[in-house]
Amino acid sequence: MAGCQATTQPKQSGKINVVATLGFYGEAAEAILGDQGNVHTIINSPSIDAESYEPDVKTAKLVAKANVVVENGLGYDSWMDRVVAANEGSGTQTLSIGKLMGKTTGDNPHLWSDPTVMTQVTQRLVTQFSRISPKHAADFKRRGAAYEKQLAVLTKTAKQIKRHAHGQKVAVSEPVFDLALTAMGYQVSDGHFAQSIEEDSDPTPADITQLQKQIKHHQIAFFVENTQNSSKNVTAMVQLAHKYHVPVVQVTETMPTHQTYRTWMLQQYRQVQRIQEENR
Repeated sequence: MAGCQATTQPKQSGKINVVATLGFYGEAAEAILGDQGNVHTIINSPSIDAESYEPDVKTAKLVAKANVVVENGLGYDSWMDRVVAANEGSGTQTLSIGKLMGKTTGDNPHLWSDPTVMTQVTQRLVTQFSRISPKHAADFKRRGAAYEKQLAVLTKTAKQIKRHAHGQKVAVSEPVFDLALTAMGYQVSDGHFAQSIEEDSDPTPADITQLQKQIKHHQIAFFVENTQNSSKNVTAMVQLAHKYHVPVVQVTETMPTHQTYRTWMLQQYRQVQRIQEENR
């Protein structure tokens, strides 16, 4: 962590400085702050892996000047904890979304697929920013409410999907969309297979055989593929799903460039909605 040594540079006065590890958390902060703050997002490209990212001097300097650091937590972006610790005494506040959601290490860290999470993030940031700059509290609350209104379609869509899910089983290549599936009323049937893929290890022969059986016998409503992480096992399952006419929902772990959090999530949710409509 040579590039993350503590710095004594003062925070900029007048505006709230925020550093977010992931783009969608930075988006929420920007929506609330407006022109009363500066937001820097560290992972701002789909080509950057948040879990293996190594912070540099620029990141350390941004954190040293930050009033608030927003991180996912649950080990997903643990490198940020090291940067914050290196700047101990700078007065930077840290908001861990994992802690906000009442999760602990070992729980699914892909919190953003939950249709309620960004609303809770928004509400907490409004409170946090209002304490830092009380004279702008009314502005933060107004902007936060407007952002929440944009997000409302996600919970609405998830509830609509749940009415027709009937607790069906689905399979996934990785657990990146599991929290959304749970909110939609589905049950993930291949947790062990998915965990192996996420950890870059080979699923057991039993896991592979079981998933093949579920696809061939239409024991799952659809298969969810994380298109950002391809492997021979996942490719084989996608091909098998197409062969046996099992729908495939394509998702990504990181927010695509030139999309908002709302449009990204909605595009994924509506794939599930279309599958339901076709089945009906």
